[in-house]
Amino acid sequence: MTNNARIGIFAGSFDPMTLGHLDLITRSSRLFDEVIVLIAINTSKQALFTADERLQLVEESIKDLNNVRVDILRDGLVANYFAEKNATAMIRGVRNTIDFEYESGIAIANHLQNPNLETVTLFADEKYRHLSSSLIKEIARFDGNISQMVPKHVAEAMHNKLSI
Repeated sequence: MTNNARIGIFAGSFDPMTLGHLDLITRSSRLFDEVIVLIAINTSKQALFTADERLQLVEESIKDLNNVRVDILRDGLVANYFAEKNATAMIRGVRNTIDFEYESGIAIANHLQNPNLETVTLFADEKYRHLSSSLIKEIARFDGNISQMVPKHVAEAMHNKLSI
């Protein structure tokens, strides 16, 4: 990428990667020269997949998007990673007013850490507004149908992980 490249960072736990995430990443790939999907380790959540497993699942999901890559933030602040990558904007998805309030607080906190950090908010597509990783995990734990919520390979990985 050139020095003038518009780099967007979409950070999240992606545990699991959902079709809503994929939609936001695809839409972001049209807005930015490069999109980095940043798998962040959320220490307050019990993860289903390891960070490396999530990396593989996200990479498989975005394989057709040439200007998107995946990275893992194993420790540290997203705001510092943003500066290291000379990124243009943080990409966030919003499903509802609760998400908007939460993301507003995160955007302010990030901006306090790094005044150059701007946040671009994309509203979730109507067909994905109901999706959340925790809902999908709950449905999958009881062997429910998640085929319209996650990419096929993610559904298979979840089934394999939960069948053990």
